[in-house]
Amino acid sequence: MEEQSSISYLAFRVGRFAYAVPAIEVREIIHLPEFKQVDEAPEHIAGLVSIRGAVVPLMDLDVRFGRPSCQHQHQYRTTDKVVIFNCDGSPMGIIVNEIIDIYEIPPDSIVPAPTYGRDSLSLENMFFIETVAKIDEDIIMILNQKKLFDPVYKPAEDFLAVGTDAEPFFCPTSPETDKAVFHKRALDLASSTSRDGQEDDLMPLAIVETGGEFFGIELDVIREFININEYRQVPCCPGHIVGNINLRGEILTLIDITGVLSLTRGNIKSAVVVSIDNFTVGICIDNLCDILYLPMSGFKELPAALAQASNDFFEFTTLYDGRAVVVINLQSILYMGNLIVNEVM
Repeated sequence: MEEQSSISYLAFRVGRFAYAVPAIEVREIIHLPEFKQVDEAPEHIAGLVSIRGAVVPLMDLDVRFGRPSCQHQHQYRTTDKVVIFNCDGSPMGIIVNEIIDIYEIPPDSIVPAPTYGRDSLSLENMFFIETVAKIDEDIIMILNQKKLFDPVYKPAEDFLAVGTDAEPFFCPTSPETDKAVFHKRALDLASSTSRDGQEDDLMPLAIVETGGEFFGIELDVIREFININEYRQVPCCPGHIVGNINLRGEILTLIDITGVLSLTRGNIKSAVVVSIDNFTVGICIDNLCDILYLPMSGFKELPAALAQASNDFFEFTTLYDGRAVVVINLQSILYMGNLIVNEVM
């Protein structure tokens, strides 16, 4: 019952702070493009960007929380991302520095945020963070995005920043190479189209590295990502069975798929926990590189040679940071690659 009532949260980092939002509320995730600043927008709105015909405001979370983060101090980077939500039927983005992970968080791991001795009047106005989650040794703040996007709610007065004379231009001190990257992203987003402009034209993907190669995995089969500190090897098992770990009381089998993909196994330090046909296993990976929501129009058929060699394991290709990434079919890899056996489960 606990596992069924758990909720998936997308965790991300802004500066030194870690936040999370319900994954179901996320519309898509994109690389930060160049944006245009506009008059009469709230101070916490960094600017506007055109995404497939929709004008999307981008929020600077530091400014929203009242922290002093003028652009002299908060320099946007090409590695930054934008998490986009639906806000009363319209898209709204939050600029983040890093996508951390997707977590399945049970209700008993979520507790009310401390009040820090503030009076009730202050609490009514400032609660962008109503709860916090305990994840292993970490504590992550869960955002109330409805209040975050509502200008009626203000940050606590004791955190408000002193006025600043920030530059009214996008990344004025960025290197020209970075400015060119931001600008190209903005052009690509503005010119890209979908069949009907709806969200179902986007596919959520995790980009992972395993065996020295990059692959895409569809998020609908992923339960969470975990770090592997230690595991217990199981005697008399096939070579692709790495071992078992205790994941919050659940015995999870770790499976290595590099052999099926004709790759060399790397260090066992991370895993993707997937649920397929009532089986839950951990797929060993080298690194989680990114979580993206990509338009279906950007996917291409497999090259002929690759399709003939592994048509059952690979679905299509897409581009990630300028390089081709193959989206894999984990269900086919596990079953047709004979990686799932009843004795292990």
